[in-house]
Amino acid sequence: MAFKFNFTSDDLDLEEIDQSNELNSTLNDLSLDEQQAVDKTPCYEYDITTCTLPSAVQADILHIPNVNQPLYKRALGDVKYQMAMQDTLGNEEAEEKKVVNMLDLNSNSDLVRGVYEGGFKTWECSLDLTEYLAKLPKEQISNKRVLELGCGSALPSLFLLQHDSSNHVDVLDYNEQVIQYITLPNILLNTVLQVHASTDEQPEDEEASTEKEKAPEKEKENEDEDEENDEDDEKDGIIGENVTCDAEAELPTEHVPDMLQRISQRTRAFVGDWSGLPAIANCKYDMIVTSETIYSQDALLSLVQTIQKTLKKPDGVCYVAAKTVYFGVGGGVLPFCNLLQETKDEDGDKLVAERVFESDSTVKREVLKVIWLQ
Repeated sequence: MAFKFNFTSDDLDLEEIDQSNELNSTLNDLSLDEQQAVDKTPCYEYDITTCTLPSAVQADILHIPNVNQPLYKRALGDVKYQMAMQDTLGNEEAEEKKVVNMLDLNSNSDLVRGVYEGGFKTWECSLDLTEYLAKLPKEQISNKRVLELGCGSALPSLFLLQHDSSNHVDVLDYNEQVIQYITLPNILLNTVLQVHASTDEQPEDEEASTEKEKAPEKEKENEDEDEENDEDDEKDGIIGENVTCDAEAELPTEHVPDMLQRISQRTRAFVGDWSGLPAIANCKYDMIVTSETIYSQDALLSLVQTIQKTLKKPDGVCYVAAKTVYFGVGGGVLPFCNLLQETKDEDGDKLVAERVFESDSTVKREVLKVIWLQ
């Protein structure tokens, strides 16, 4: 099932697509898939020490308000380059081909249920959550055992790992390819590797040059379209606006095993349906963080139950960053909070949520603080 969360191709440097055809396809998919069961990938632990890495990683630099140090996020173009260099794209069964197929899905839909859950995108709510965490008192974000559900680029996890070396942060994403090619390289970039600003100048392409020439004309048109542009200014995918320059880091082959061993001492990685995580992780967490995971009502119950089974009592805290409403797919803050009120764990205890952040944008976004009801 394909969902769109109102991003444009410009937001995340994706190729242009036919939005009208996409909307029709998305609506049709929604009506069809509501009647279909989805076979989910069972949860399992990913062996970090087996991660395949290139000799160098290209990254974007993100400057997030309240975060003292920049965060580094692997560029999707670098993933594609790695796939091309591994040169098995002609084999439909090869892992590289699967990754390229997911990147193609990433360009045409935000997620496809049971196949690709959006982990190659960096969601704006993860920026909100990272910014909020950075405002918390040091004792609330230090010496913690943390779990990020639906991690993808894992910006909150990157901040927590970078902020305090005593933090242990586990990550889970539905797709192994996201863990291998995005999440773990991001953790390396922000905790182990020496990252340098790239000195390569990017040539301006013909399209960009043409756009500059048209700028005065477009500026005049924009004055007549204030309402539309206001919405564009507040669109979900501001991640592109936070990228200030390119960066790169070398990964000498002889040092890779030690690097992976180092991050495995502070992080465990899990793949698949999060409902199976509690039995595999076999531990409780001081903090759980998650972004853009309450978009669909179908996923809410398993998410709530996973939080109930993995959040430490009585003082554990969970932060959920999300849009207030996800139009067309039934999820959002209200149904999530209602479910919390209705759902008890095996001990008869309940979780309760309070809003701790709300955006001023047209598309409202929130951060919820979820704790055990005392």
